[in-house]
Amino acid sequence: MRVFVTGHRGRIGSEIMAQLEAAGHQVVGYDRADGQDILDGQAVRAAARGCDAAIHLASLLGRPDDDPDETMAIGLQGTWHVLMAAREAGMDRVVYFSSVNALGIFMGQKPPDYFPIDDDHPARPGSPYGIAKRLAEEMCRHFTAETGIATICLRPPAVWMPQTYQWVRARRQENPENEWRPIWEYGAFCDVRDVAAAAVCGLTCPDPGHVTLLLCADDINSDTPSREIAARLHPDVPWRGGAEYEENPFKALVDNSRAKAVLGWQPKYRWHTDS
Repeated sequence: MRVFVTGHRGRIGSEIMAQLEAAGHQVVGYDRADGQDILDGQAVRAAARGCDAAIHLASLLGRPDDDPDETMAIGLQGTWHVLMAAREAGMDRVVYFSSVNALGIFMGQKPPDYFPIDDDHPARPGSPYGIAKRLAEEMCRHFTAETGIATICLRPPAVWMPQTYQWVRARRQENPENEWRPIWEYGAFCDVRDVAAAAVCGLTCPDPGHVTLLLCADDINSDTPSREIAARLHPDVPWRGGAEYEENPFKALVDNSRAKAVLGWQPKYRWHTDS
């Protein structure tokens, strides 16, 4: 398969490129590190010609100092250009990298409506980054309805590199409150190798039409049981978890079951077994 990958020079994109090439796919990269502009629609369409599918990562990262206008332009106009390129090239599907920030309950914005957080949780983003991600998901939904080209929107939380585990442990050993201050992200993370694997699975899984999928490791990055820490830090948030949290006290507070079912994906890397 010939795969068009935007943002292939980044930490997620480079891992995706490595996994695609290892699986025998041909990668056509498009990255501003190489002087390529996602806001140049003609250039995007030209680069994507002859490709069978796309993985779209090109985006700002939601940092506080990101320019909101640039965030919107790259997040929305850039995504539109990739979708138009997919249509012109006759691609079968587009894997779009959204974010848990499309929900508006990460980065200390609002508490969730309930635990565990699942794919049906209402989306109420408040930041430019989260709004751009949510609107791009909607763009993908309408695009699929119009063209029949599948759009798989992945919503990863914090993406960890292999060395991140040791760094996090060291910070918490210095000060245990680093686990939840200044903000608590529900113990949610996903190893970059698992994130990349989900994207690769998205290219070959049965056609889901349009779908948004939460990604997450199977456990929380905490040595305190999931339900206990949720009750301590968000005592007013209703609990919907079942017996699975008795069987696995450290089970993730972000439900990844739909991603597993749709993609045929299984995350391999956990906090409690390290990397």
